Formats: sequence, structure tokens, C-alpha cells
Amino acid sequence: MTLDRGEVLREMQEGLHRFGVTLGLEVAALMMKDEVERLCGSRYEHRPDREATRHGQQPGVITIAGQKIGIERPRVRSTITNREVPLKVYGLARREEAMPAAVLARMVRGVSCRDYEGVIESAAEGFGVKRSSVSRAFSMASAKKVSELRERRLDDVRFPVIFIDGIGWADTTMVVALGISEDGSKRVLGFREGATENGEVCKALLEELVERGLDTGQATLFVIDGGKALRKAITKVWGTRALVQRCRVHKKRNIEAHVPERLWPEVARMLDRAWAEPDYERARKQLVTLAAYLDRIAPDAASSLREGLEETLTVTRLRIHPALAIHLVTTNPIESSFSCVRKLTRRVKRWRGGLMKHRWCATGLLDAERRFRRIKGFSSMPQLIKALDAPVVQEKKIA
Repeated sequence: MTLDRGEVLREMQEGLHRFGVTLGLEVAALMMKDEVERLCGSRYEHRPDREATRHGQQPGVITIAGQKIGIERPRVRSTITNREVPLKVYGLARREEAMPAAVLARMVRGVSCRDYEGVIESAAEGFGVKRSSVSRAFSMASAKKVSELRERRLDDVRFPVIFIDGIGWADTTMVVALGISEDGSKRVLGFREGATENGEVCKALLEELVERGLDTGQATLFVIDGGKALRKAITKVWGTRALVQRCRVHKKRNIEAHVPERLWPEVARMLDRAWAEPDYERARKQLVTLAAYLDRIAPDAASSLREGLEETLTVTRLRIHPALAIHLVTTNPIESSFSCVRKLTRRVKRWRGGLMKHRWCATGLLDAERRFRRIKGFSSMPQLIKALDAPVVQEKKIA
């Protein structure tokens, strides 16, 4: 089965804009709430001198990047004239020129680098509200609200499957971790600038996930690109509770690099036939036979195949339903996620340091996550978890 990358790109193309619109709506609602409290005081507060009272809500419309967006606007009524008091924030946000696209982009970038108070200031500017009218307390409270869109713990969520791959981008490599939860949902867990050949980078990424609450006490299937340093880091952090599935796409590329072009079609067919075999012992026997054949025509290819041969069959050994298994033998989900980052940054000509790359990478991955669907074959996740937790699997892993 092949992944329709064109469809993925089309789905993700407008994701950043949607994220910005969601953020703009959230901030606009908070700013209107702040204005209502300044006019009417806190809810249920008894103030004999108040000049206005709350008067329910009504559907309204504001403008974000040239687009009319519906929003529930609060209403306020004067205690003196008994007439409605127009909210200044709502009036400014309704203008056609409110919240230009450039300001919207700054808000999203602010989220990516955790400059949440800067996000509020950008929003105030975008809607035409003077910064001086946005109180410090409101900025801090709103910044905390925005931070919920970016920061989250991993406690109390089991990720039976974790994909890790190094993606080349912007003249560097980003090591990205993506988890599959028990119900098949996908979540970007974290990333680090570096390569899967860099042991310290890989170990730092995994340790960060543990610090954020990821449970290392349960068996986990890691689908990786084959970097030796990454494999070693997984063992250090997870110990015997880690099962590793080598990405078959990466392994196939490595073997192909050592096989004469005229012989590759036959070798590729033998390789695909072995990996398609549902029985572990028969699949292993076919790969061993292929390695012996490669010894005669391409010794380096034979060595490449034997290196990590068993780990290309980990999912086969778990005897998972094919509908799910086929999506657990490559790191394609990470490559698909990163296509959003590439799309977002395709026009960036100059990178001003690593922090800029981190901001854009985080923005793109977070946006891609909002478009994720559950992994295909997710109904077989309980079967996978049962196989991971089976004592026989752990005994084989320890051996």
C-alpha cells in the first residue's frame, strides 16, 4: 500500500491558516470578556456604582485575514440609559482590515516559540486595540490560555507504538517522535535537531519524553529508521521493554545501494515477497536465503540485509492483523507529518539560527497534528497491545 502524499499535502496546506483563525477567535473572545469585566465588574460582584450590566450573548461576526468568522459576542446594557453599550473590541474586530494575515502569522509563530504574551500583544495590534488597554493581568491570563494549545503532558496516556525518524530539512536534520495511542490516535511527541546517528541527541529526545510523563514501564514498539545510536538510546531509556521494528523502506534503500541496477528488480521482488509472508519462520527463512544469494552477486548488500534482519520482522512475529501491521513497518507517518513543515517553509530563503528552525518545525508539526486521522487498522490496536504485553514476547526480547 502506498501513501497518497498529494492528498496529505492538500489536506495540510490550509492547516496553518485554520490554526491561526482558531487562535484569533480564542483571543478575540478573551479580549471581549476582559472588556465586559472592566465595564460591569466581575460576575456576581455587587457594585452599587456600576454603570453597565451583562445582557446575555448574541451571534456576531469578526474579520480574520479577510475572512468573516462567526463568534458569540457578549452584550452589555447601560444602567443609566437602559440601552446596549457597544463593545469597542467587537467594533474594531468587525472591520474589513482587522487582523491582517501577516499579524496572524506572527501569532502562530509566537505559539511555536512559547512567546504567549507576545501572541496577545500581536492579537491586540491585529484587531486595532491599543496595547495600553490590555492589562498586564489579562495578558498573563490569556497567555496561559494560549499555552494550552502548545504544551501538554504525556501522563496517563499509553503510546504502544512510537515512530522515530531523522528528517532532512533546512540544511539540518530533525529527529521526530510520533506516538500512536491505544485508540489509534496519532500525536507528535517531540523533536530534536540532530541525526539518529547522534547518540546524545536521541537520548536527549527520549529522556525529554520521559520527563513529560511518558511511561517506560510498559512494552512499547519502536519503529525506527535504523540509526545505531538511536537503537542504543532506546535500549538505555526503555531497557527490555522496547521492541524495535526497523523501517523496511530505509532497509530496502540501503540494500539497493549495493546491488547492480540490472539485478535489483529480482532482488526487490524477493525482498517484498519475504516481508509479505505472514508467518515469521517462513519470512525469516526467505530473507536468510536471499542473503545467501546476495553473497554471490553483491556481498555488501548481503551484509546490509543481515544487519538488523530480525528487527525487520518484529511486527510479523507479533502476528498483528495485516490491516494494522502494514502501517507499522515503515516510518512513513513521520515523513507525512513533516511534509506540512516543508510546505510551510518552502519560501524561507534565509534561516537565522537554530531557534528559528525550531519555531517553524514546531509550528508545522503542531499544525499537521490537527489534521491527523487515526492510524488505519486502529481496531486491531487491542490485539497489538495484548501481543506486546504477552510474557513470551518479553522473554524473546530479553533473550
